[in-house]
Order: sequence, then C-alpha cells, then structure tokens
Amino acid sequence: MTDDALVWAGDEEAPPTARVEPTPLVEPTPLVEPTPLVELVETSPAAHPRPQTPASLIVTYGVLAGLYLIYTAGWVINVARSTLIPVDVFTDLMFRIGQGLAIASPFVWFGAVFLLTRGRKPLVRLLWLLVGLAIVIPWPTLLGV
Repeated sequence: MTDDALVWAGDEEAPPTARVEPTPLVEPTPLVEPTPLVELVETSPAAHPRPQTPASLIVTYGVLAGLYLIYTAGWVINVARSTLIPVDVFTDLMFRIGQGLAIASPFVWFGAVFLLTRGRKPLVRLLWLLVGLAIVIPWPTLLGV
C-alpha cells in the first residue's frame, strides 16, 4: 500500500540508464597526515599559564591604589588653593605645567611601577609602590602651605 500524499503524477518508474561519472579537472592529491593535537598543545605558549595572583596581594594593590587616589585628591586641593599671581607668561606657563605634573604624578608612578615590574616578584612591585608613596606625597596640603 502506497501513501497517496507522497505520489505525484509522472512518478512512474523510469527505465534505468547508464550513469556517467564526470572527469575531475584536477588530479586528486594524497591526503597529508595532520599533526597530532597533543603536539600543538605542548608547544604553544598557552600551555604554560601564568600563576594566579593571590587574593591578599590583589587586596594590597587595591589599598595602595586607593592611597594613590587620595594623594591625587590632595594635589588637586593644593592646586585649587594656589594663589600665585604670575609675573609674566613664562612663569605662569611653567607653574601650570608643574601643577599638572604634580596632579598626574601619583597616577604616573602607579602605572609605571606596574608596567616596569612585569614579570618580577610581587615583593619588588610592592617595594616600588611604597617608595612612590613617599615620593609623590602632597606635602603642601599636609603642611597647610
């Protein structure tokens, strides 16, 4: 019994004909053995992941970043309180450049330490960050000058 829904007019069986295979335009080349995936994984640089940074070290970096942010706020306050009356254009220009560099110094120091101590021990990075806390401290704000 055939299903009438799958039969169309002209679906009668046609006599079998000889099938002609097309000739390829290019000669087939033998397959090349792929390199095993295991060898690729062992030689790739991603096979040796970097060690994880301990959570306590990340928290310490965060606290130091907060201190550097407070230092930046101190320099901004110092620049806002400045009452220098420039004598000439050159003095005013140099004073403004100095103020801008003073405000940027905590960010620059923090970023430079992280950039220049890549690949070193965390203790070296922490020591340089502590040295920076002593160097970029906003003394005028602390002393009330």
